[in-house]
Order: sequence, then structure tokens, then C-alpha cells
Amino acid sequence: MNDTALILRAALGSDAPTLAQLAAQLGYQADAGIVRQRLALLADRPDHAVFVAERSGASPEGESGVTGWIHVGRVVSLEGGEAAEILGLVVGARARRAGVGRQLVLHAEQWAREQGLVRIVVRSNALRTEAHFFYPVLDYVLAKTQRVYVKPLER
Repeated sequence: MNDTALILRAALGSDAPTLAQLAAQLGYQADAGIVRQRLALLADRPDHAVFVAERSGASPEGESGVTGWIHVGRVVSLEGGEAAEILGLVVGARARRAGVGRQLVLHAEQWAREQGLVRIVVRSNALRTEAHFFYPVLDYVLAKTQRVYVKPLER
């Protein structure tokens, strides 16, 4: 695409400010310090990976740098067994519909295969209508709808 190349690599602590900014585009508020702490926590877990898509060179818009990220992890449940789960996927607004999300998902799928997993799951907020069109194009099948309940725990 243009004179930029898309590089997929493991996320680094130094990526935290950009990852936080990208997450904010979807309404997930976390400052760079918190994202850096979470990346450090995940770095010690071989059953999780965070990858970024980074453009090298300059696009006509003058953009380079990290344009998206994906978090994938190994999950296990009593009723479903082991699987990979895409726990987060964000592509910056200016990079959407340019293949970045597709490449990140394919990279996460490859990571899952390398982990010996034979199934990958993704959950998508009912409000994310674009995602509801995106995943089926990548051969993901809607398996169920659900509600998510959260309760903060006192320390």
C-alpha cells in the first residue's frame, strides 16, 4: 500500500502511549502508564501475546508508526476446553479498511496454531456493527449472543 510496508511485531512497553490512544478511539480509556503495566504483566505470560501493526516509511498522509494492535490469549473452560481468544483488536480510524485488521487477525491465528490450539474465538460488542461484518469475511461464524455482567470487587 503506497510506499509503506506493514510490519507485524510483538508490542513493546514503548508502544503503550499509542496503544492507549488507539484503544481510546473505541471508548476504552486507559492511560499509557496503565497500558505499559499491563503489557509488562502479559510479557511474563507465554499463553498471551500482544502484536502491533506498524507502518514503515511514509504514506501520502505522512503517517507511519503503529496503526493497530491485537491481544490474543489461550483460554480454557470446563465446558469448551482450550482455545485461543482474541481479547482485543483495535485499528486506528485512518487505517481501517486497508487490511491492517485482517493481517493482525491472521497473525493471531498463526500464533494460536503455534500454541497447538485448533480453535479461535472472538467476542464483539453488540454496538460494534463494523466488526459484525468484518469477522464473517474472515470465516468466523456467529456461535451465540450473550450479555456480560461485571461486578467490581472491593480490595
